[in-house]
Amino acid sequence: MSKIAGNRFTTPSVPFADTKFNGGLNSTASPLNLQDNESPDLCNIDFDRFGSILKRNGYACLNTDAGTSIGGDGLYWFEYDNAGTQTRYAVRVYNGKLEKMDDLDGIWDDVTGGATITSANFCDFESFSNTLYAANGANVPFKWAGSGTANLADVPSGLTSAKFVKTFQNYLFYGNVVVSAVAYPTRIYWSDLRDPTTWDSANWIEVSKNDGQPITGLFVLANAAVIFKSRSIYNVFFTGDSTIPFNMQKSNSAVGCSVFTSIQAVDNGLVFFSNDGFYFYDGNTSTKISDKISATIDGFNSTNFTKIRSLAYRKKNMIQWTFTTSGETKNNRIVVWDYYNNAWSIYKGMSPSAMATFMVDGVSERPYFQDYNGFVYRADTGSNDAPLNTSNAIDAYYYTNWRSYQDAVNQKGVPHTYIYYKTSASTLTFSYSYDFIGGDTYSNTFSLAGGGGVWGTDTWNNFVWGGATGKIKRIDLAGRGRVIRYKFANNVLSETFRIDAFGQSAYLETNA
Repeated sequence: MSKIAGNRFTTPSVPFADTKFNGGLNSTASPLNLQDNESPDLCNIDFDRFGSILKRNGYACLNTDAGTSIGGDGLYWFEYDNAGTQTRYAVRVYNGKLEKMDDLDGIWDDVTGGATITSANFCDFESFSNTLYAANGANVPFKWAGSGTANLADVPSGLTSAKFVKTFQNYLFYGNVVVSAVAYPTRIYWSDLRDPTTWDSANWIEVSKNDGQPITGLFVLANAAVIFKSRSIYNVFFTGDSTIPFNMQKSNSAVGCSVFTSIQAVDNGLVFFSNDGFYFYDGNTSTKISDKISATIDGFNSTNFTKIRSLAYRKKNMIQWTFTTSGETKNNRIVVWDYYNNAWSIYKGMSPSAMATFMVDGVSERPYFQDYNGFVYRADTGSNDAPLNTSNAIDAYYYTNWRSYQDAVNQKGVPHTYIYYKTSASTLTFSYSYDFIGGDTYSNTFSLAGGGGVWGTDTWNNFVWGGATGKIKRIDLAGRGRVIRYKFANNVLSETFRIDAFGQSAYLETNA
């Protein structure tokens, strides 16, 4: 320790280590209440299962011809059995047309045929009996059997629209319907068993008709058809009785779903967006999972919550939802929930009007999204973004929490840090600042390339230790304060980074 005139000036340096960064975004807690593995601000960051943070991958155009700038009304992966051969198509609804793509060749073919599709009405899709069904709440549901063109679907007598379509226990369901010019927002119809071409106009149930809540979504969870309403959730169970095949029970959930395109399945439950955030439904009760990002959600344009779109990407244990920032009219953010780490992240640089997961070859899982200009993109590929088929750098950054090192009274200094990272042909910008200063007071950019120095031969304040795939970088720091925050960033074309650990040596000063 150092002394001046017999007084202790600094304490001995104390080492601190961060080996887990996978706590995710926490934009709601106060600055000193965040855990060391949480971030108050991050963008375009992913987490791996072992605690590292990574710059997200980019996206690439699937089709290179632009459409009209109105946005897509649906994107879907259609699989069916064609005389013993498993057949697959990418399908979309765009500009009032149903289009399919062969072998992801980048060319959309119009198969609208006899279907009537009014633009700006998002579609709910379902596959049943080797046929694609779609409902959009504005037109008679339509169907396509994988060849030729689409046709109007068979429906109960007088039904002119349905918002939702789902298959359950070999029955086809329509929900939130209009029949003979009368709206029945709480009604569910079902077809004959294993026969979606035959409907009995008496085969329907009302889901709590007089509670003032429309049906907002249908989804199947295990042995129940889950019926979402705006402030409640019901389960429909199969009885096996030919006369009364279904019975309905109200769940204990105190919330409902605000938009059906937010509903996705995860292990043992469903996740969905309600008006105040995201919830997990286990079949009986709903639990809020998004308290950490309440402040982020509050900053989005709530009038555009009806335009939320989503996909499940199980390869990376994540669900993605689109949002619109305040003052904007089109989706320009993606909220990501890594359900393995229970960590949140934010993506920008995309404008999805529709999203879907494609199971290419029935095995390879890939996320895709469509923008407002008719382009469809394969996500999670490459190192750059490609809006409108133009290569852009990904702006990725991660801030740590503000760190007091368990001392909120005294100023302290951090003479040096050690960054453990994966080598790549990239650069990393490391920044830091003190005492809640909004900007980045100090910055240092260095190469993440392979190779490295040898102990005792490199310049000490620029020391790098290199291994086969990883390196350690020592950086000397200036300044001091009561709290300090660090930042890792890169926004360079074709570059990426992965941070595995972060060490700090802090002097917890007493008489400074």
